[in-house]
Amino acid sequence: MKKKIGIIGGGASGMVCAIVAAQGGCDVTLIEKNKKLGRKILATGNGRCNITNVDIGEHYYHGHHLSLVKETLKHFSKHHVENFFAKLGLDLVCIEDGRMFPMSLQSSSVVAFLEDALLQNGVKIKVDSNVKSLKYFSDKFIVLTDKEELFFDKVVISSGSLAMPSLGSSSDGYSFAKSFGHKIYPAFPSLVQLVSDEKLLKRVSGVKIDAILSAYVEKNLINEIRGDLLFTDYGLSGLAILDISRGVVYGLSQGKSCVIKIDLLPDISISSLKKLLQKKSQQFSSKKPALWLNGILHQKLVYFILEKTNLSHVLKLQTKHLHALAYMIKNLSITIVDSRGAKGAEVMAGGISCDEIDRKTFMSKLQKDLYFTGEVLDVDGDRGGYNLHFAWASGYLAGKHLLMK
Repeated sequence: MKKKIGIIGGGASGMVCAIVAAQGGCDVTLIEKNKKLGRKILATGNGRCNITNVDIGEHYYHGHHLSLVKETLKHFSKHHVENFFAKLGLDLVCIEDGRMFPMSLQSSSVVAFLEDALLQNGVKIKVDSNVKSLKYFSDKFIVLTDKEELFFDKVVISSGSLAMPSLGSSSDGYSFAKSFGHKIYPAFPSLVQLVSDEKLLKRVSGVKIDAILSAYVEKNLINEIRGDLLFTDYGLSGLAILDISRGVVYGLSQGKSCVIKIDLLPDISISSLKKLLQKKSQQFSSKKPALWLNGILHQKLVYFILEKTNLSHVLKLQTKHLHALAYMIKNLSITIVDSRGAKGAEVMAGGISCDEIDRKTFMSKLQKDLYFTGEVLDVDGDRGGYNLHFAWASGYLAGKHLLMK
């Protein structure tokens, strides 16, 4: 008799797990609360789906117990991802910074091929089906949805995290895990925009620059990165902010003070900048500073910097003023008070403790035949395809183990 497998969550890890288990001869039912499968996949990579990365390593991941990640990557590399999707009919291409995408550069292609594989392998798909409770009794799992009661020999929880609630995400997986005694590390947003109470930021909203960002928590430097920065009316956004956000948000969750220092002109030293400002000030002494500074910085940033240094009404800048301007341009300090939360986060850090999960099978150490995959676990990766890679990998390896007695 075929083993009856129930998989809760029709995202990346859930779909891969279902495909692998069904290919191995299991009777698989995939339960998804949304009306469509893979909604978060469709939103990844700006609609292109950053499937994985050429450079996959443990150091791109975060969590309290990363031995599970190390073991997972040892058995499921980027080549395994390529081969898995190639067998489904989907080829990948590397187009920038080692990031790999479907050749079509459309997230919809990924979901379409996964859905086709589910159907071809006889997976029962139950969308728009919300799981209300999960219990274990007499060697069977009882899954109660808002529509029916289902019985399974094994259950996989692949329900994701709270990130992107507009796409139907929830904390259901944490609740199910708790009911079986699992430890949950508090979830917090990662790869997320940052919020500041700096009132002057509204004046530079929409300005996008290449900058060096330095993140400080309680005056201690925790990370430094160069990349795209976008000023917004609520605070700071852009790829560099997403990349640096994790440590800042964690600091905020601990009640600590957090500051982002910005080097607005990273390709010029502060001494060279002082000389340049001195030269411009002398050359255009008859003109307002805001005018000649506009040749160095974005116009909105010029007014912002002049206001921050209390020089907006000074017509003749002295050497001390020019030094203050140079320092501010190279060390613009923005206090961070919050993040955009789960609604703005690409992923949530925290989740089910990996110390209570078998690192080779993804089965619970506390409840036999109960598995956890993907983002519901206390594993989060950097931007660049790492989170999806772990989702595919955990789903695949759990699916393989479901085939065993």
